[in-house]
Amino acid sequence: MRSLILLALAAMLLCLPGALGQMNSITSEELNASELQDLVANSSAKLESYRFTMEMEQSIDLVSLTSEETQRLSLRTLGFCSANVTDRAMKMVLASITVPEGDDKNVTAAAMEEYLLNDTVYLKMDGNWTALRLPGVAEAWSLQNTMDQQVDMLNHSHLTLQGSEIVDGQDCYKLLVDIDTTSFADQLAEQTGSYLSLQPMNFSSLFRNMTLQACYWITKDMHLLKKTEVWESFIVNPRSLGLSVNESENLEMSVNTTVTLLFSGFDQRINIELPAEAIKAEPSPLSMIASAEAVLLVPSGNSTNNVAQAALKA
Repeated sequence: MRSLILLALAAMLLCLPGALGQMNSITSEELNASELQDLVANSSAKLESYRFTMEMEQSIDLVSLTSEETQRLSLRTLGFCSANVTDRAMKMVLASITVPEGDDKNVTAAAMEEYLLNDTVYLKMDGNWTALRLPGVAEAWSLQNTMDQQVDMLNHSHLTLQGSEIVDGQDCYKLLVDIDTTSFADQLAEQTGSYLSLQPMNFSSLFRNMTLQACYWITKDMHLLKKTEVWESFIVNPRSLGLSVNESENLEMSVNTTVTLLFSGFDQRINIELPAEAIKAEPSPLSMIASAEAVLLVPSGNSTNNVAQAALKA
């Protein structure tokens, strides 16, 4: 059950609500999707700080391939993050509730607090602090920077300009994103191998039954990402994660996820201070990084894969 709770916190970031206005028609004076893509990349590269809230809803069917018994779980996760890009510092707080269908007695809740300072992640779960040192400052920040992850996905996708909407009081362009899951899988494989040697995963198998759709809202004044909605559906089993049946239960998970991110606080002053008790955190053994990184990467693809691997091993 603990691993499944972690899954709710991860479905990279993967890691929100806004007041939406009426859809406007696109005129010839509006930017096209390609021009907007370039403007977003340039504006994001100059960003000094930002905040975002996250809301994730998830439905998981856990199926025993031996007995064919099925357990359905409903999960909801809320989160808040503040990031100082200049100082490469980030704070994130997540809270999740898991509801097994027809089993009210086993409804559970979990909370997590995370700080990233330079190349070290400080993680608080169940009241205990753990320190995770990543390979280097640049690598650590690229793995954790949610804004960069979303903009990178935007830059590697086919975009269709849908019109304009008001989000959180700001006039925004709305983009429909068509994500190439094959290229996405290759990118995840390269990213995962760059910082930790994990068991080989069959990414082509993992993504064969995956659907991934997204919408992005871009502010018209600053050309910054204001809101993201991602819809993801996939099936995970031991074979797709490179596990043999004798290493895990013969389980299969069918996961449907909706994640919403709402960004704000662009270039505002953000001061992130590590709690005193976190400074004394015990270093984590390397074997824990795979599962922990799954939680920390809120809208990043390998997050879900790593937690799924932990769940199937559990």
